[in-house]
Amino acid sequence: TGFHRNTLINEEGGTDQEQFRVEAVADRVATTGSVFLGLTLGCARCHSHKYDPISQIEYYEFFALLNNCDEPTIEVPSNLQIARGELEKRAQMRAKVKELDTEMEKQRPQLEEAQKAWEKTLTPQQRGRLPGPVQVAYDMAFEKRDAANKKLIEDHYRELDEARKAFPLLQVIFQLKQDEPKIPTTMIMKERDKERETFVHKRGDFLDHGAKVHGGVPAVLPAMQVKRETTSGESNDKARGNRLDFAKWLVAGENPLTPRVVMNRDWQKFFGRGLVDTEDDFGTQGTPPTHPELLDYLAREFVEFGWDVKRMHRRLVTSAAYRQSSHWRTDLAERDPQNKLLARQSRLRLDSEIVRDVALSAAGLMTNVMGGPSVFPPQPEGVYDFTQDPKNWKAATGADRYRRGMYTHFWRSAPYPALTIFDAPNGNVTCTRRIRSNTPLQALTLANDEAFVECVQSMGQRVVAEAPADRVARAEYTFRLCLSRSPTPAEREQLAQLARQETETFTKDPAAAKELLPKGLESLS
Repeated sequence: TGFHRNTLINEEGGTDQEQFRVEAVADRVATTGSVFLGLTLGCARCHSHKYDPISQIEYYEFFALLNNCDEPTIEVPSNLQIARGELEKRAQMRAKVKELDTEMEKQRPQLEEAQKAWEKTLTPQQRGRLPGPVQVAYDMAFEKRDAANKKLIEDHYRELDEARKAFPLLQVIFQLKQDEPKIPTTMIMKERDKERETFVHKRGDFLDHGAKVHGGVPAVLPAMQVKRETTSGESNDKARGNRLDFAKWLVAGENPLTPRVVMNRDWQKFFGRGLVDTEDDFGTQGTPPTHPELLDYLAREFVEFGWDVKRMHRRLVTSAAYRQSSHWRTDLAERDPQNKLLARQSRLRLDSEIVRDVALSAAGLMTNVMGGPSVFPPQPEGVYDFTQDPKNWKAATGADRYRRGMYTHFWRSAPYPALTIFDAPNGNVTCTRRIRSNTPLQALTLANDEAFVECVQSMGQRVVAEAPADRVARAEYTFRLCLSRSPTPAEREQLAQLARQETETFTKDPAAAKELLPKGLESLS
């Protein structure tokens, strides 16, 4: 539910909500096909698949399994909130607000006049700063605004400072709402009681309906078991499949694809490429596995041990294949340049989330707290100057500033810059394999981004405290902290040369040295 619920959200004006909903379902179908089944199901949306045995009708039967859902936001109060009686307190406060709203109706004529005057004075810049839904409602011609749009604008106006100053009762209502206990919410997918009708979309057009279909899976795969009991306790053979049936089918032991696709992706993660190179396409246009027996063995063991992902990860990283040296050998490069035969380990660049983690760990800054809400490490100013909606990124302080990269807050419309520069995938579409690039921007980010400069400063403090006073010895110690090995003679000479160059540079510019040094080490400049 959580995985499928996180499709895009669109609050722009002029959006056809039904079209956007259909696109979200189609995205879930394509994502499920790529991530769990290794099939290009999306190719059958407009016509039967050109290469794999998946008809357009079967595509929309699959579509129907995910089409019968609403997307509500529900409250999930904590046990502590329940124990404190915060739900009851909130109910009492809302009842008081409702009572005051009724009292406020006596001043409605004056409130409407004040609101009209406010609307007339809005400049284009002020209109652009309105919340998305309010802006959409405001931009409509007055006569076209329905009751819901009018209420959006009115509710927004009632909370403005000028409205609360003009109408003291609004200030009381506003304060009650501010003091109301905040209950955490989460977005879910909820199965509809009444089945939503699903049709084949001719040529993929959601407005051009073809035959009516019900939930199902492609006939080339094992059948989905659907069992329902009637009120009398008897089996109902006419029951139709729903999302729960589909989830059970996806991880059923007889499903040949899911365990192989998952194990292939895990292999890709640890070795750089999968046993099947086309990790998102196990169909006829995909590449055959380089080691089919090995893939079957891993998939079978994965299922037999209860789909235990951690166990399989441990199995892979303790294998002889994984523990091989990644040292470059010319003879192997000539005979097997892509290392398909696994005669050596691959050399892989770090994932974007881990790049700063390594710097934090070497600098002694890493906060190893697990779980919790996302965090806001420092990022360059001006990132959101050109985004559609204004956003506020307040850099965290204390331990949260140095959490692992996987906890960094991620806005899909304006992702954290350092993640993007180090090849984090686009959060809007499915990504089954990350690209690996080597660009000047990456080097510039490591040298200048505040998040990495902090690591450099902390590393300096750590080295001064733990290493001998000799500059070359300190450089070697820094090398070991970063790479977990001692430098070679050639690398040692390069480090010594770098130490001499930097010493000379900062000796000529003490102000620059003092600016770069962290507090407490200024005397070293």
